[in-house]
Amino acid sequence: MNRNEHQIPHREIDADEDELLDRLWEQTAGNESSHPVPNGFAELQERIRRRIRLRRIRRLACTGMAAAVVTAAVLLVGGPAPDAPDAFEQLAEMGVEIDRREVVMTTDDGQRMNLDEAARLERHETGEMALNTAHESIAIPAERRMKIEVPRGKEFHLTLADGTEVWLNAGSTFEYPASFEGASERLVTLTGEAFFDVQRDTCRPFRVEMPGGESIRVLGTRFNVHAYTESREHVTTLVEGRIAYRAAETSDYLELQPNQQVRLDCDTEKARIREVDAEVYAAWTEGWLWFEAEPLSELAERFERTYGIRIVVAEPLRNYTFSGKIRRERGIDYILDLLAGTTGIRCEVNDGVMYLR
Repeated sequence: MNRNEHQIPHREIDADEDELLDRLWEQTAGNESSHPVPNGFAELQERIRRRIRLRRIRRLACTGMAAAVVTAAVLLVGGPAPDAPDAFEQLAEMGVEIDRREVVMTTDDGQRMNLDEAARLERHETGEMALNTAHESIAIPAERRMKIEVPRGKEFHLTLADGTEVWLNAGSTFEYPASFEGASERLVTLTGEAFFDVQRDTCRPFRVEMPGGESIRVLGTRFNVHAYTESREHVTTLVEGRIAYRAAETSDYLELQPNQQVRLDCDTEKARIREVDAEVYAAWTEGWLWFEAEPLSELAERFERTYGIRIVVAEPLRNYTFSGKIRRERGIDYILDLLAGTTGIRCEVNDGVMYLR
């Protein structure tokens, strides 16, 4: 059976439209080809800007795609957007149903509270522990074990009692003790994604446990862990320092150096190490969505967690791959507009669900 495949080149789409227009003008000015340049740069500017203004998600037209699986390699670059509408306001205007749950912390003795965006565990002069937020200070007995659940559409920044900082991504669950005092190691448990900046303590190694028996041991370092239960791969990336990774209790530890990553195939339980640019995998803590050759099916799952929405991708599009770096606050409307402008993907919203066809 013959398969028609579209070869779509990498394309840079910058959020700074003036810079893009200047670059286009430099490339086309004085170039007499079979595609004549419109009279005057002002006219070119206005035509492109008008096209950008009119290209809204709900009016996207499909430009025609092969029925076979197609790989689309597209580079998207989106910078800061000082005048962009709120990402969640965009979704509401589009009729997309949004998960509006709050970040919740519970303790093993039954306490439960909602949290905003950040909290810090600190020891008072009296010896008691306290969880401090922007609005209150909550007394926590030192022997308590705590759990934070971050819903889709939210992120959370937690500072542990030893000064270790943890950034929790959407859809993550994190368990930890109120205090590490008297413990031989600093043991925490993660399901989802988190970036760790661990305070060095040679007497008490820091250990992260994940579903399926995965374990990471460190002294002091910065690393990212991506271990959602629904993911086909669990990915641990070292930014700075040194960590020892173990895929299961029966496995040997693998030692990682900076800019190395271990990827665990959750089906075969085989782990492999590769060289990467580690900053790509930590960029989400700075508000960036950064992806490299990522299938649209996996990218949609990331957008679902990030914005607290549901996305259904048509089967012929699931293996399209994309690369890009876009600010989270630009919103899903802007991101899908870029994808559609390059590949012809059409977005429809029905009953609060976003469909990509």
